[in-house]
Amino acid sequence: MKIARIEGMCCEGCARDVKHLLESIYGISNVTVNAESGTATFDGFVSHQVIKDILEKEGYHLLDIDKL
Repeated sequence: MKIARIEGMCCEGCARDVKHLLESIYGISNVTVNAESGTATFDGFVSHQVIKDILEKEGYHLLDIDKL
């Protein structure tokens, strides 16, 4: 399990959007997103750059990803 800190989420609508974006990436599963804490947890082995690029296209900013 990994945790991503994401900037730019302000509501549950943003959280749903980020969840959909992450779930659309091949190799990512078990996604949960919390707009209040600005975090997303997920399983998978995907390049941080791939995640960053997809999020930034939609106006979000990936701060970092850590293992839980």
